[in-house]
Amino acid sequence: MKKRGQISLEFSILFLAMLVVVVVSVMIPGMYGYKKTIEVSSASINHAAMSKLKSNIDILSTSGVGSKKIVYLKVLPGKWTINNRDIILYGNGYNISTKTNIDLETNNPNYESGRAEIIVELYRYDNSIYINWTN
Repeated sequence: MKKRGQISLEFSILFLAMLVVVVVSVMIPGMYGYKKTIEVSSASINHAAMSKLKSNIDILSTSGVGSKKIVYLKVLPGKWTINNRDIILYGNGYNISTKTNIDLETNNPNYESGRAEIIVELYRYDNSIYINWTN
C-alpha cells in the first residue's frame, strides 16, 4: 500500500529521463552556436566602428580644406583595407565594407587593429581625405 506523497519508481525514472533529454537538447546546440554568437557580436561591434568612421569622413568631406578630425573607435581585432573610396574591414568570419563619396588616402592601406580602441586622424585635402592610423 502506498503512502500519500510517494511517487512510483517508474515515474521517477521517466522524470529523470525527460530531464536528461531536455538538458542535452538545449546544451548541444548552445555549445555549437556559441562560436556563431561570438562572430555576430564581433561583427556588430566592428560594424558600429565602421559606421562611425564613415560618418566622420562624410562630415569632414563637407568641411573646408585643411580641416582635421580625430576619431576614437572601439573595435575588436581585424584588418582595415583602404582602396580609393572603399573601406573594408575583415574580421573573424565576416567582411564589412562601405563606399565613401570622396577619395581616401592613408599612411597604412592594410592596417591591422589588435587593440580595443584605436585613434584615427582624418585630414581634409583638396579632393581627398587622408586617414592616419595611430596606436
